[in-house]
Amino acid sequence: MATNYETGHAVNISNFKLMIDRCSVIPGYNPSNTDLTIANMTLRWQTADTAHQTLTSAVQSSKNPINSREILYKPIQKLTTKALNYFESTKASKQVKKDAKGLADKLRGFNTKIPKLADGTPDPNHVSQSHLSYVQKQDTFKQLLDLFSSDPNYVPNEPELSLPTLQALNTSMKSANDNIGTIIAPVLSARVTRDNALYQEETGMLDIAAACKDYVKGLIGSNANSRLITGIRFRRPKKKN
Repeated sequence: MATNYETGHAVNISNFKLMIDRCSVIPGYNPSNTDLTIANMTLRWQTADTAHQTLTSAVQSSKNPINSREILYKPIQKLTTKALNYFESTKASKQVKKDAKGLADKLRGFNTKIPKLADGTPDPNHVSQSHLSYVQKQDTFKQLLDLFSSDPNYVPNEPELSLPTLQALNTSMKSANDNIGTIIAPVLSARVTRDNALYQEETGMLDIAAACKDYVKGLIGSNANSRLITGIRFRRPKKKN
C-alpha cells in the first residue's frame, strides 16, 4: 500500500505537466479563470514538484537515523529474556522476581516494526505515530534495570547482562528517542507542504486540473481533442482514518 500511495504523488505531478503541455497548443486557449492560464498552472506545477522533491530529500536524510534506532532496539526483547532468566536463577525473593517478570512481559509485548515506503525507506509518518511505543519501551527497560539495581542478587558474571552494559544500552535508547523528533519534524512539515500543493481544496493542483478539464470541454466540446486533456488521470489518496 505504501508503494502505490507514494508513487501516486509523482504521477499526479507528472500528469499535471502533461496537461499544461497539451493545453498550450490548443487554439484559442484563453481561460477567464486566471488559475487556468498556462503561466499560472506552470507555476503551480513547479511549486508542487519542488515540494515533492524537498519531501523526498528529507525522507532520505531521515533514513539512517530511523534505521539506526530500529537496529538498536531490535535485540532488546531477547536480551531482556536472558536477563530475566538469569534473575530467576538467583536467590531473589519470589515477589521481586514476579515484579521483574511483569516489567519484562510489558517490554516484550510491544510491536515497533515500521512499514517501508516504495524505496525501502522507513515511513516517517509511521515513525512519528510509533514513537510513543519506543519511549514506553525504553522507560520500561529503565524500570527493569532500576529493579535489578536495587536487588543485591543481580550480579551476573556474563558481561552482556551486567548492569553497566545494560545501563549504557538504556542511555543509547533514550538518546535515540530524544533525537528522533528533530529528525522527523522536517519530513512531516515537508509532507504537509507537498500535500497542500497537490490536494488543497480549490487551490490544490488536482482541483485546478479538474477545472481545466471543464474549461477545455467548454472551449472545444467533448471530442477526441478534448479527451487528450480530460483523459489525463489524477489520483487523490484516500484519507486515513
